[in-house]
Amino acid sequence: MTAPSENVRERIRAVEGTGMRTFWQPEPLVWARTEGCHVWDADGTRYLDLYAGFAVANVGYCHPRVTEAIRAQAGVMTHCPSAAPSAVRAELYERLLAISPPSLDRVLLAVTGAMANETAVQLARAATGRRNVVTFSGTYPGRTVGAVPYAGKHAYREPLGVAADAHFLPYPDQYRSAWAGDGDPAETVLRLLEDALVDPASGVEPPACILVEPIQGNGGVVIPQAGFLPGLRRLCDRTGTLLVLDEIQCGFGRSGRMWASEHDDVAPDLMTVGKGIGGGLALAAVLGRSELMTTWEPDTVTSTFLANALNAAAGCAAIDVLREEGLVERSVRLGAHALARLEHELAGSTAVGDVRGRGLFVGLELVKENEPDPELAGQTQRALRERGVLVGRGGRYGNVLILAPPLVIEEDVLDGGLDAIAEVLQRAGDGLEAVRAIP
Repeated sequence: MTAPSENVRERIRAVEGTGMRTFWQPEPLVWARTEGCHVWDADGTRYLDLYAGFAVANVGYCHPRVTEAIRAQAGVMTHCPSAAPSAVRAELYERLLAISPPSLDRVLLAVTGAMANETAVQLARAATGRRNVVTFSGTYPGRTVGAVPYAGKHAYREPLGVAADAHFLPYPDQYRSAWAGDGDPAETVLRLLEDALVDPASGVEPPACILVEPIQGNGGVVIPQAGFLPGLRRLCDRTGTLLVLDEIQCGFGRSGRMWASEHDDVAPDLMTVGKGIGGGLALAAVLGRSELMTTWEPDTVTSTFLANALNAAAGCAAIDVLREEGLVERSVRLGAHALARLEHELAGSTAVGDVRGRGLFVGLELVKENEPDPELAGQTQRALRERGVLVGRGGRYGNVLILAPPLVIEEDVLDGGLDAIAEVLQRAGDGLEAVRAIP
């Protein structure tokens, strides 16, 4: 008899069009149930999810308060078109602005993070009358046709036939910035950017905006030097350029602050949010200053499900949970604990080139003779799954393991996951075959 998981895979494989990520791995995990920080597959096997479903389950899976909010809303109204106001929509706006940087006082909704980034860039263009966009290597704004032109990886664009539509500068990676020579990577990038924006013969048109992740997520949990974001803010102010911060993955408590930009005390002109703010439902938004957010006339941007009542109710509950249960503070404490453990226990591993993180957002860069080793990263990810631990994988070369667990995770549960990671990666120092041999 075919196992339940394989049965589901066979049914989907038979009818799903190619192009989705479903079968990026030959035998993807078949999800059947979630709770807290755990996932159960269709065969009943439980897994500890240290990636929170691609950094979405910040308040945990099926949090009782979020679930109850969805149930209550479902009994009253599920769909509400974006052309019609609703009380739950007003409540969502108020909660979003209560946790946003003080200078941001208006909201435009989106369904996905990619849609939020599309909206922010188009709004910046409309508000400034400029078209150019500046962004950075490793940027991940989403994979829709409207967002992928600003992605750092050309491999994301080529299958869609979409050309790049931005000027790209290096992102100041404290671990891998050979291009900076002996200089400080952040200072080097800021000097390059200043020359591009100020020199009238630079060949770079005045930009509408600079689009940047305060901490790159898909890029491999890359944390820039302390002066980078403040330097961008100063250049934007000097040149009439809007600063758009993508906090979709690194925000909402993930980095140990409500927003990752708070580590550098930098306020954006526009900010995109998503993933965790929906409590597990599809919700994103652009937050911004009134003079920018009132640029468009009504009916300029719309989509049928923009103001979906269920998503709004879930978002309200998720924001309440994050604030009232002190999950940002938990991210600080547990993140420091996890980072200290991993730095100590992996210090002697030749397979781990760098351990970095902020809050419960940690990246482990796997290398072979100090060069990126994506094969080892993939094998390590599979070995951990066989031990019941799920981790993410990213980085420019696909060689970074990413930890972004639910912020509700208990310390002893987190430690169990860290035990497995340390054991597998300590073995990885003996080579790929040592990882493959782990039972």
